[in-house]
Amino acid sequence: MRTLMLLRHAKTEDSRPGHRDDARRLTPEGEQQAAGLGDHLRRERVQVDVVLCSSAMRARQTVEALGLAAPVEVTDRLYQAGGDEILALIRDLDHDVEHVLVVGHSPALPAVAQELADADASDPEALGTLERRFPAGALATLSVEGTWSELDRANLVSIRLP
Repeated sequence: MRTLMLLRHAKTEDSRPGHRDDARRLTPEGEQQAAGLGDHLRRERVQVDVVLCSSAMRARQTVEALGLAAPVEVTDRLYQAGGDEILALIRDLDHDVEHVLVVGHSPALPAVAQELADADASDPEALGTLERRFPAGALATLSVEGTWSELDRANLVSIRLP
C-alpha cells in the first residue's frame, strides 16, 4: 500500500501589484500552520520518502517549515500545474517510493484529490470536506494500491484542515 499526501501551501500574503505571484511569501500564520503540520506528522510517525514541491516561494517555505527529513524535489512543473500535470509527476515516481508528499496549489491539488478519490471506498467525512473546501494548509491523504504508473483511483483516508 502506498500513501499519497497532497498539501496546499500554507497561508500567504496577498498579491501585490508589481510583484510576481511566485514570489509571494508565507504570513506568520502560514509559518505556524506549516510548523504545526510538521509536528503533527512527526507525532503520528507519518513516513515521507520524497517531497515534490512547487518552485513558488510559498510552497518552498511551507516545506522548510514542515521540518521533514525527506529529500525534496523542487520543480517548476508544479507551479501553475493542472491536475493532469500533477498526476503525470506522480505516475513518474520511482517504484521504490512508497510515501510521497506533493506541495502545491489550488485549484489543481484538490482537483487531483477529487479525481482520484473512490467514492465507494473513501472516508465519507473526508469526501464531504474535500467537496466543500481545501484552504491554504489543508492536507489530503490517500491510500494507493498498485504502482504509481497505474494510478487512477485511490481511497481518500483523511483531510486535515489547518
